[in-house]
Amino acid sequence: MTPDDLGALFEGFERSAFRLEARDQYTVGEEEERLKAFLGGRDLPPRTPENDPWLALVARATSEGRTIERVRVVGRPVTRYTRFEFAVYPENIAAGERIRVLERRSLRNSDRTWAHDDFWLFDDKIAVLLRYDQEGRFVGVDQAGEVEPYRSAKQRALSLSVEFKDFSLEVTSLER
Repeated sequence: MTPDDLGALFEGFERSAFRLEARDQYTVGEEEERLKAFLGGRDLPPRTPENDPWLALVARATSEGRTIERVRVVGRPVTRYTRFEFAVYPENIAAGERIRVLERRSLRNSDRTWAHDDFWLFDDKIAVLLRYDQEGRFVGVDQAGEVEPYRSAKQRALSLSVEFKDFSLEVTSLER
C-alpha cells in the first residue's frame, strides 16, 4: 500500500474513518514552523478548511454525513508535541472531526497489544497501519490482513477515552 492508496481511502470511505494515534512525538515537516511558534509562545495563524487540506477533507466528509474520529493515546507527563496537538485540535473539531483522549496509564496489560501502534480503520472494513521511525517521522503504510483486531481496538479505545473537551492537561496528584 502506498500513501496515495491511503489518500484514496480518505476520499472514498462511505461511513467512517477512525484513527488511533498512539505516539507521544511525531516529526511532521509541514508542522515544523507552527510547532516552533507554539513552543516559542507565539500565536499560531488560524487553520481553516479554506487554508488547510486536512480540515478541508474533514469538513467535506462530515458535511456529507461521514464521520472522522480519532482517539489520542496520551502518556504522562504530556510531551511538548502533545501539548501542541491539543492546541490545534479545536480547529479539527470545528471542521467536524471527533476527537477523544485516552490516558495510557488507564490501560490494562491486555490493552497494550493495540495501544502503541497508529492505525486508520475505514468503514470498519479496511485497517491501515501507519509506520514511523524512532524520531516520529512517517515512513509508510501497510494494509492489515485481518481487520477484526482493529475493530476490537477501536471499540475498546472509544470505551476507555473521554471527549477532548473533557480531558485536562493539568498535572494531577499522581504526577507530583
